Amino acid sequence: MIKNYLKTAWRSLKRNKLFSGLNIFGLAIGMAGALLIAILLQHMLGYDRFHKDEDQLYVMANLDRVNGDMQAWKWTPKILGSTLADLRPEIEDWTRVSSGVSFLFTQGEHKIQNNEGSLVDSGFFKMFSFPLLSGSISDDWNNGTAIILSQSLAKSLYGTTDVVGQTIKLDTAQYLKIAAVIKDMPENTVLKSDYLLSWGYANRFGAVDSSWGNNSVETFIKLKKGASLSVFNNAVKNVTREHRPDWTITLFATPFKDNYLYNEQHNGHFDSGKIVVVRCLAIIGLLLLLIACINFMNLSTAQSERRAKEVGVKKVIGATKSKLITQFLVESVLLALLAFVIAVGIVLLVLPAFGNLVEMKLSWHFGWTGWVLAIGLMVVTGLLAGSYPAFYLSSFAPVKVLKGRLTKVRGKLSARSVLVVAQFTVAIILILSTIMITQDTRYVQNRDTGYDQNELLYSALNANLRKSYPVLRNELLQSGAVTSVSKNMSPITNRSSDSWGVSWPGSHNEIEKIDFERYSTDADMVKTMGMHLISGRDIDIYKYPADSSAMILTASAVSAMGLKNPIGVNVVDGDTKFTVVGVVSDFVIDQPFEKIKPMMIEGPYAHFNVVHYRLNPRHSIDDNLARIKTIFDKYSVDYPFEYHFADEVYAQKFKENKKLGQLSMLFAGLTIFISCLGLFGLITFMAETRTKEIGVRKVLGASALGIIGLLSKGFVKLILISFLMGAPLAYYIMRRWLSSSAYSVEIQWWWFLLTVMMAMVIAFITVSFQAMKAARVNPVQSLKTE
Repeated sequence: MIKNYLKTAWRSLKRNKLFSGLNIFGLAIGMAGALLIAILLQHMLGYDRFHKDEDQLYVMANLDRVNGDMQAWKWTPKILGSTLADLRPEIEDWTRVSSGVSFLFTQGEHKIQNNEGSLVDSGFFKMFSFPLLSGSISDDWNNGTAIILSQSLAKSLYGTTDVVGQTIKLDTAQYLKIAAVIKDMPENTVLKSDYLLSWGYANRFGAVDSSWGNNSVETFIKLKKGASLSVFNNAVKNVTREHRPDWTITLFATPFKDNYLYNEQHNGHFDSGKIVVVRCLAIIGLLLLLIACINFMNLSTAQSERRAKEVGVKKVIGATKSKLITQFLVESVLLALLAFVIAVGIVLLVLPAFGNLVEMKLSWHFGWTGWVLAIGLMVVTGLLAGSYPAFYLSSFAPVKVLKGRLTKVRGKLSARSVLVVAQFTVAIILILSTIMITQDTRYVQNRDTGYDQNELLYSALNANLRKSYPVLRNELLQSGAVTSVSKNMSPITNRSSDSWGVSWPGSHNEIEKIDFERYSTDADMVKTMGMHLISGRDIDIYKYPADSSAMILTASAVSAMGLKNPIGVNVVDGDTKFTVVGVVSDFVIDQPFEKIKPMMIEGPYAHFNVVHYRLNPRHSIDDNLARIKTIFDKYSVDYPFEYHFADEVYAQKFKENKKLGQLSMLFAGLTIFISCLGLFGLITFMAETRTKEIGVRKVLGASALGIIGLLSKGFVKLILISFLMGAPLAYYIMRRWLSSSAYSVEIQWWWFLLTVMMAMVIAFITVSFQAMKAARVNPVQSLKTE
């Protein structure tokens, strides 16, 4: 029986090549889009889910009211891990992690600088599943005289991973033994590093501040099997307060496996972040598949005129309705199977390009369970897509069909119309979402940053440059290549430090909970950055030696502190008393979508990491850079000259939003394409069921343009209904999305006008093609049976 069904299905497929091809192609596109999303979601949901004891791993976090709101953060004091391990017996292991460490590696003629390492404790290797390829966690590594390299870094430096015991040069004067080589960490981990150093290394250089006020590392713990998280959190919640009685911080642990997906907090809860993107993509994937099924239904029922006599004859010779339904369902599953094979081919073909678009190394590795689910989904898709056509076609009355009266049922278009409306409703929501993301990104990118990014550059300060900085600065200023120079804690584009517990005349405990951004400079920061000085002056330790304890406040800081005349006010940050010498306008230093926080710019700070310089506009950029390179090379022989344009680095902050906009545009395009196939099916159905009417109208003098208008006008209503349904839903989604940012664009009326016009034009082009074809049919052919 099944064999006969398959034969019949194959014959039908060959007999109706155009519609079968459109059916298969539409389903294949929908399946391919859904599979691409599934692969992307598998990658994102798999972040740090590969560790052996993932359910026992946690990251410590803090909770307190800051700037008037409940806030949570995962930066902790360096001393927290050992303190908790001494207090709580359920802690099996712990480690501190400080990422972003960077050195110049030299091995013979090979020099590698752009790498990223981490400082960790020995517990790191017991907690996380990052296997060593060779070597061991030696005493030398624990003491800070050895290093662990990734296999890629080892191969880049030595051409092999057999390097344990060899010595590597870091920067210009540090030599460390290679203790081990670790297998390259997967792409989907938040802990990815090219090399690992122990905290013993930091201790050797006195770089470990064990005070409770220095929140600068992430602390990870592993609880013993069976330990209760709620009991643990209740036991440790007051640990910070016990060491800092004047603070009200609550300590708690949160699952490490959620660290990537739930990376944003609201009102003290880590309940947002990339998980929102995951949910949106999952919904889009399901909608793509559903739209492909709807398209299949429309195209299948559009063939009703052609399949009607087949159904009538089979019923006359004894075929039951259930057998006809089974036949059509088998046919649908066969088409779905062919579509699935094509979809897999499309995915394998475009997966590298899709991975480049989302900037992830994606690969197809579902495993046997994944394949079972994929094939099961294919069968379900075939059954779902074929269900309506099967019941519809099997319901034809043989007497009416064989007498040629099927065209009398042409009025029953409501079901297909509803399906087309559903398709275009989704398309309209996706189009509006794409416009919103694009416009919001452009709006925020063009906001006033509070400083002049044009021709502003910065370079990292290595050990050689720090030693020679005074003469380096003078030569840069005398070269004519720059107009000003400023040494700073971090790039102007990146937040580096914050501080709270700051005091000033008139402050009290509640006000002192203001979270200040902290920055530092030696001189000419206002001039170099192109900031607006509201009052006072710039910091300049070369002109005013006392400026080593000077401070500049931003307008937000002055407002938050309630200062009417800030110049000359003493502000205590930590153990240092600063004197306010200037006030500048607010400027964006980290995330452009967030509210600008109050900021303190302090005189010389312990760690200057970068030097900013503004190029001289009277010379070309290339000429300026050539002069600057000569000076840098003179004082930094071992390091290659590297620089960064502030505007280019700032533009990178919008990469995630642009990527999301591109994804939205891609899947909106696929949705529109599949929806247009559905429209094509519906107009084809209408043309077939109204063949005689069109013939009569043409005999009575109707023009081809009039026939096109007759067949097309109904679709204008369908698109308008889709817009009326989709626009409010899109508005709600946009309001929710934009409200999550402190700085965002206002929803514009023209977004909706543009969307409905695009939908109308695309639909009209699709409908007109088939309507024109129907209008040009010779009426003799359509009326010859009358």
